[in-house]
Amino acid sequence: MADSLRDQLVKAGLATSAQAKKAERSKRAGETAKRHDKAKGKAKGPDGKKDEPSSLTQQVKAKAAQQRAEKAARDKAIAQVRNAKSEAKAKQAQVRQLIAQNDQRTKVSDDEAVPYNFVHGQKIKKIHVTKAQLEALSSGRLIVVNNNGIYHFVDEKVAEQIAARDPKRIIVAHSNENKNENKDATPSADDEYYAKFAIPDDLDW
Repeated sequence: MADSLRDQLVKAGLATSAQAKKAERSKRAGETAKRHDKAKGKAKGPDGKKDEPSSLTQQVKAKAAQQRAEKAARDKAIAQVRNAKSEAKAKQAQVRQLIAQNDQRTKVSDDEAVPYNFVHGQKIKKIHVTKAQLEALSSGRLIVVNNNGIYHFVDEKVAEQIAARDPKRIIVAHSNENKNENKDATPSADDEYYAKFAIPDDLDW
């Protein structure tokens, strides 16, 4: 085995035992420093500069935060669409219930049936009603509502509740404002005479 640096110095008479020990410690310290420098060199980037671990950590955290924010935004948008669909379904269910519970349309026998024409979309529809129903429809006391292609009659109060949920369900709603404005007026003889003749709702002027 090769002699240590201390033994070599002592044998050569170049140093005392104490001096040799000190020289050996200096050598070991130098070797340790070289190892540390080599380890630091591995931590340097391609440009020879030392990487900044704290900077990299901040970038990773920022990226993760951005991804979480984007996911939260997507989840919120999906939830809004889902809630809107659920709310729309609930309103339609409420409309069907209002119509079912307040429908005033009744079966009409052939001897009392009178035709009632109205426009739905671009088409003229005709249903048969009683004379009393015809009068109520013409005056606005009854409103025609649509329930998936089937027409029903409801009063003004119920029609307002339906319109608040789905205004497209309201098909015919004659205004009776003019009637209310003139309810105190005294009818003339001509008015009483022409009142005997009902004017069809679908008459074009």
